[in-house]
Amino acid sequence: MSNKECQNSSMDQVRELLMGTHLKDMGIRMKRQEEMFLREIAKLRDDMQNRVDSLENFMKNEFASLLRRLQEEKDERSSLLKNEHRERTEAIRSERKERFNSLKEEKKDREQAFKSLEQDLASKEKEIERKFVSVSSSLDASEKGLRELVLSEYTRLTQTLEERYQKVMERLANTDAQIRHDVVARSQISAMFAEAAVRFSESATEIEDPQKYTKSTPAEKTPAQTEGKNES
Repeated sequence: MSNKECQNSSMDQVRELLMGTHLKDMGIRMKRQEEMFLREIAKLRDDMQNRVDSLENFMKNEFASLLRRLQEEKDERSSLLKNEHRERTEAIRSERKERFNSLKEEKKDREQAFKSLEQDLASKEKEIERKFVSVSSSLDASEKGLRELVLSEYTRLTQTLEERYQKVMERLANTDAQIRHDVVARSQISAMFAEAAVRFSESATEIEDPQKYTKSTPAEKTPAQTEGKNES
């Protein structure tokens, strides 16, 4: 009974010597790999967020600048048009007042000129309105293009992050499989050493007491002989 306990103790000691340090090293390596992967994923997430924020800020600034320039141009043109219209109207009215009593025929000509001027101003106003509508349409198209650009950039960055995440997970799976393979190999080696230790212990016991296995009394019978006799 003591020999068996010694054998079990020896096997435990051999297993502890073979696997203890290796398992501890494997745990440390796994922890380091996990920390490295987590840092890499966090870095990729921050990088993608920074790029999206920078692109969004750039688009907002460009859009605001474009709107501001368009509004300034619109105000400037509207002011010029109003001043021109007011100046011309005042000139025509003053001229009409000066010549009203003496030049009726000229008044008719002036009235026709005034009507023509109003038509010209109306046509110019319509032209400016048409240009403004065209600029508004171009602005809408630019805004749509910017939104599509932001969406495509966000999609590309998301796809890049997903691909890198898949690569990281594949590397983690390969590392885990390799570690499991190493652990199984070490377990098999430990079992071989334990079996060798048991055989060595049995061989040592046979060398110490050889008569125990060679002597046999005439009265001793093997179980097979006893069973054969009973059957006969």
